[in-house]
Amino acid sequence: MTNLLNFSPELYFAFFLIVLRVSGIFVTAPVLSAGNVPGVLRIYFSVICSFIILSIIPVPKVPLNATVIDYLLLGFKELMVGLMLGVIPRVMFAAVNFAGTIIGFQMGLSIANVMDPQTDLQVSIIASFETILATLLFIVLDGHHVFFEALIVSYQKVPIQGFLFTPGKIEFLLRIMGDLFIVGVKLGSPIIISMLLANVIMGFMARSIPQMNVFIVGFPFTIGLGLLMIIIGIPHMVDALTKIYGSFGRQTLQMLDLMAK
Repeated sequence: MTNLLNFSPELYFAFFLIVLRVSGIFVTAPVLSAGNVPGVLRIYFSVICSFIILSIIPVPKVPLNATVIDYLLLGFKELMVGLMLGVIPRVMFAAVNFAGTIIGFQMGLSIANVMDPQTDLQVSIIASFETILATLLFIVLDGHHVFFEALIVSYQKVPIQGFLFTPGKIEFLLRIMGDLFIVGVKLGSPIIISMLLANVIMGFMARSIPQMNVFIVGFPFTIGLGLLMIIIGIPHMVDALTKIYGSFGRQTLQMLDLMAK
């Protein structure tokens, strides 16, 4: 087991690089990087996880006679590895938020916003509800364990100084970002279609019965229908999120393979 009490410049610099990689995932990963988690607590967790990782992996060999630019570039590479490990689940949570925002807008609840603890931004009530549901399911399924497993695997696939800047990483990230809209629309499509049909029906009723005040009738109707569809669709949404979370590990391995190329 590596002992930090035995002073060695190479060992302490390697520990610092490990802290950079670990702290990167605490910046981007959902749940771990939530705004309601104190920054000091995240720093403590980063240092503790770095101690554990240093005692597990072989002591990495780092150069001690490089220039300042080389050291900065090496630290930036390690930080980038940690940041990119948390991007994939972050995008999936953004897709859930996107679906909830569209649904809330169509239900007429877009003016009633609340604070999202994940991002510290104002979001619609429906988006906040679906984000909380996705977060609870993520924790119940031990999804947060994937981050720590990915950190250990990352040192096998992408050792220190092993990160390479290649166009393949940008293409992979752009594809993941594109999936944000696709997954968001798929998650919200049943309710989005129901709200669209409800608005079409209200339009026909407004034309057929001019005396009817469509705004007074339409708002309670769309809100009630939307809430009913959300209640009916929760089991199906849980199944869909479970499948999405199941792909985190595969996509993370793809990301790690790209980092080493």
